[in-house]
Amino acid sequence: MELRETTSKPSAQRGRWLELSVEAMAEAVDAVVDLFSRYSYQGGVAVSHAVAPAPDQEGGTIDETKPARVAAYLPLDEFADQRVEAIRQGLWHLEQIQPIGELHIRVIAEEDWAESWKQFFPILHIGKRIVIRPSWQDYTPQSGEIVIDLDPGMAFGTGLHPTTRHCLELLEDLSLQGAILLDAGAGSGILSIAAIKLGAQAVDAVELDPVAIDVLKANLLRNNVASAVTVHQGDILSLPLPQRYSCIVANIFARVLIEAAPRFRRALMPSGLMILSGIITEARDDVVQRYRHLGFTVRDQRQEGDWVTLLLQRNDDL
Repeated sequence: MELRETTSKPSAQRGRWLELSVEAMAEAVDAVVDLFSRYSYQGGVAVSHAVAPAPDQEGGTIDETKPARVAAYLPLDEFADQRVEAIRQGLWHLEQIQPIGELHIRVIAEEDWAESWKQFFPILHIGKRIVIRPSWQDYTPQSGEIVIDLDPGMAFGTGLHPTTRHCLELLEDLSLQGAILLDAGAGSGILSIAAIKLGAQAVDAVELDPVAIDVLKANLLRNNVASAVTVHQGDILSLPLPQRYSCIVANIFARVLIEAAPRFRRALMPSGLMILSGIITEARDDVVQRYRHLGFTVRDQRQEGDWVTLLLQRNDDL
């Protein structure tokens, strides 16, 4: 999945992790994701949907008539038992409202974590032309398609979750020819790569997690866009930004989007566009109010389940 928190890395160096997973139908998935994200490493949660194969057997679409598998990863440290118990209690409360599958827990080594994600990533068609091809699968592009070769490894950003899909759809709808972008919370690099392949001139990709940075750089090289994307490791709330941008895309939590709003405004050119994602519906109005106060107008909105993505435009220069 693609949710991420800008927090420091815990004791991942210990090399052993807990994988917690349950199966849930579509109407319960967001509630489970919200619960898991409170306790998982950097708020990351993997949602693995059942996939209905495409007629040509190359790729497919998400099948929401079947349960999705929701998984979270916790460092196996002195706080693990406390976090697991909190998740158990949270699942018990959710089960009083709607059925949720049994909680499965297993210990995995860090090197197995990265590999365990692969089995759940299909080839995805997003928007009109974008195709996400896991680096370990074969795919023959059709005319006009933009193929992103991706190995998410231990970073987040696969295209499976609505937050990333919405960002890709909105990027595809924008005129990015020659644009200069900021990708705040770049994760796997999926949005930076898409922006360049859609015509952007350059991207500054900001990522906090050193593990994700390695994955990001590898994906940039895999897609032959490394020369157009500058990677910056640091916190988007404090990292000096090297230039102003015609477009900013930020797929992070609402709390961070609200806190970063003045920085984003200063970094955005007059009449520039912003794609804000990772917003739960309950936080949508707070985000909109904050950005309207700073002179932004909502140009578009995408919603799927409890997740909202906004396209904003800066109205004036300060």
